[in-house]
Amino acid sequence: MRTVGTDELDAGSELRGARAVVLGFLGALLAGRAVDAVDHGEFLFALFVVALFVLPVWFASGIARALWTRLRWWLLGTQAVLTYLPFVFFGNGWVGGISGLLAGLVLLTVSAPASWVVFCVLAVVEEVAWLGIVGPPYTPALHAAMWLLIAFANNALALFGLTWLAGLVRGIASTRDELAAAAVTRQRLAVAERLRSMIGERVRVVTDRAKAAREALTHRPDEARAQIVAAGVTAREMLSEARAIASDPDDQIGARQETGVVLAPRLATGVLLAVLVLFAVQNVANVLLPGDVVFPPGALTVAVVTGVAITALQLRHSGIGHDGRPPAWPWTFAVQAVLTYVQYPFLGAAGLPFAGFLAGSALLLFSDRVRWVWFGAIVASMPVLVLLAPGGSRSAESPLRWTGYATATAIAFGLLVYGLAWLTRLAVRMAALREELAELAAVRERLRLARDTHDLLGLGLSAMALKTDLIAALIGSDDAQVRCELDDLVWLCAKAGNDARLVATESLRLSFASELCLASDILTSSGIAVHVPARPPPTPKDVDVVLATVVREAVTNILRHSAALHCTITLVVTEGALRLRIGNDGLVEEHLDGPGSGLDNLRARVEVADGRFTARRSGREFEVVAELPFRRWTRR
Repeated sequence: MRTVGTDELDAGSELRGARAVVLGFLGALLAGRAVDAVDHGEFLFALFVVALFVLPVWFASGIARALWTRLRWWLLGTQAVLTYLPFVFFGNGWVGGISGLLAGLVLLTVSAPASWVVFCVLAVVEEVAWLGIVGPPYTPALHAAMWLLIAFANNALALFGLTWLAGLVRGIASTRDELAAAAVTRQRLAVAERLRSMIGERVRVVTDRAKAAREALTHRPDEARAQIVAAGVTAREMLSEARAIASDPDDQIGARQETGVVLAPRLATGVLLAVLVLFAVQNVANVLLPGDVVFPPGALTVAVVTGVAITALQLRHSGIGHDGRPPAWPWTFAVQAVLTYVQYPFLGAAGLPFAGFLAGSALLLFSDRVRWVWFGAIVASMPVLVLLAPGGSRSAESPLRWTGYATATAIAFGLLVYGLAWLTRLAVRMAALREELAELAAVRERLRLARDTHDLLGLGLSAMALKTDLIAALIGSDDAQVRCELDDLVWLCAKAGNDARLVATESLRLSFASELCLASDILTSSGIAVHVPARPPPTPKDVDVVLATVVREAVTNILRHSAALHCTITLVVTEGALRLRIGNDGLVEEHLDGPGSGLDNLRARVEVADGRFTARRSGREFEVVAELPFRRWTRR
């Protein structure tokens, strides 16, 4: 799996970039529509144009998005009023296609397929309002009808595609911690189930055998001994298996990519393809339904060929769903530039909106600051070419309006092309990063579970095994002591079963004082003379757990890896630190720092508490020392 580093993907800056792309698109779209307001010359007209963008900008910004869930229908109703009320005041002088903002909000806030049904209904309403009520904005009416529908669909799909992808990116970023937590929980549940089946069942077996041995002790000592020997075998099986439980890999660690991430490339490609086709259709319609405009011979061929070719090149340059630039991209970019501008002598300024796609390709293909230089140069060519348009073209009738419209459209749809591809790639990359972080969290949790299983269950299970050896040796010679040891064995079983249940929940909280008592009892029962602090000083909970864990694992090592006759446990408190020392006189050379000794686990636990852990040997004497800073445990 490829590692996605923080240098490669800064979630905060990427989220700000995602929001900037969407808001930049809406801003350019507003600027293009505002040109109509300037040309119209009425303040109320401009007020309605600006008001229509308020709710889309709010939704796209992601601010207070919860209000949209609670007040969705009221807000959509408000947008509908702002959409259709201007027809009352301005008739067919109103802005065409701006109703698409309402349709875009419907696609964003209403669940599919109902949202697409409403989208189609709004498209019909758009046509009826213009052609059946207020009249077409220009002639011929058929051309105006096509343009209105295309502008409506372009605005709706662009708002929907960019905002949906930006929302997906925000959602992925906001659920990163939750997904990691879910992966951790999955690890805990898996280990808890394995501990229950492997440890819990055997603990009950040992308990039942201990009770059976107690009942048979007086009259059937051989049967009692057989029960205890079998219990010892089971205890050692538990000890062996417990150490492997949490270290086994889990094939289900990683997160699964949700529907949104899988859908993103298809949605972005669909939106881009639809917008490209709609622009190409508009270009052809400009020639087939020219009205008063006269196009030169070959204009229809140019419109068809350039429309198809630019659509194919744009899809290739966008590379939605794939990282990196396509092969030979400088040449294909040059071809797209030629096809974009070759339309001008044949179609005039009407074909120039395709320059927006060229600007988008520049943002996708070039790197760093160069991309914005190309973007700016392409956008800057729009007003120049509009003002140079021949007198017979529509742009000559209102050069200011066409200049503003063409420039704003180039910016808006350049950002659309860039945003659809970039946001899709960003969503896929952030999902991969989120999955990797979840996997890392699960691995860390698995290591914690392995460490806790080793450290926290090891002593109890080792004590159970040694206790069965002691009981088997005492049967027939001191039955009263055997009964006491059997009671201890049943208690150890209950404690081990409880510890096994708590390991996977991270609820296990050891007590230093209790571990000292347990260590003293177990070592004494094993024939080891032990010296422990009579009354250890109180320590805060976090340090108490570290001290208790060190005692438990060190005693486990003494029982499993030494031939000790004496063990000394001391705790010294000095100014600025405390020092826990556990020493014994039975070092076995082959087990020093060998597999299963647990010293690495102890070192990790102490170092996490900002302490220092050392292990020393001198002849047959061996000691471990844990030192913790004073500041870690004085504050209660």
